[in-house]
Amino acid sequence: MSETDLLDAAAAAGTAMEQAVAVFMLHPETFGESVAAGYENPLAGYVAGRGGVLGEATGATVSAVFAVFEPNGLAAMWEQGVAVRGAAGAAQQYWAQAADFGRKYLAGAEGLDRIAALGEKVITAAPPAGLPLFAGWRAMPLADDAPARALQVMFVLRELRAGVHFNALTNSGIAPIEAHMLNKGPQYAAMFGWPEPYPDGASKKDRYAEVEQLTNRRMAEIFAAALDPAEAAELARLSAEALASLKANVPG
Repeated sequence: MSETDLLDAAAAAGTAMEQAVAVFMLHPETFGESVAAGYENPLAGYVAGRGGVLGEATGATVSAVFAVFEPNGLAAMWEQGVAVRGAAGAAQQYWAQAADFGRKYLAGAEGLDRIAALGEKVITAAPPAGLPLFAGWRAMPLADDAPARALQVMFVLRELRAGVHFNALTNSGIAPIEAHMLNKGPQYAAMFGWPEPYPDGASKKDRYAEVEQLTNRRMAEIFAAALDPAEAAELARLSAEALASLKANVPG
């Protein structure tokens, strides 16, 4: 496998994992479970759940870590969410929800044990410095059964890539709202709480492409420290297949 092949494998695995975990995070069933767990606003359950591994932090601190959300709204959702069962309790609740989602909708996928085994090698090899959400989530205990464990491993690896990307984005000087506009446009910007009018960031298009390249290069380095080329390709392939299985099984 060439360096380009490794870059492609790391990028493909990252894309598949990001999308698979997003299916869990954004699904109405997940929001409904958060409401049932006591979070009147399910988005507050998401923010407190995902950020709960940071501990009893301030909303401003959590907003800085989440990086690409409108900070005032994110801070408000954090404060609302942690009022329900605290930071650690929110993280534990969200982790259990992720496990259950995997059990329901990933059980028929092939290679789940391999996704977990290969993914855990990457998680172990990755240095946590500057990656607080990744550091917090990789310390959480993983489920024993393959479907739940595979989705949880993908969750942790998603936080790894997100943290690497956020660091590159911050250092680039591209504002979060500009990144949204350069990536998925105004609908995505609105979903992350940003008010109009939106700057288009067009003058930073080339710089944003460099951020993506830097993210993929760094992830390829992390993969290379943990996996041989065949394993990297296998993880990318199995992650894509797991995503396809998840999309086929999850109700619309």
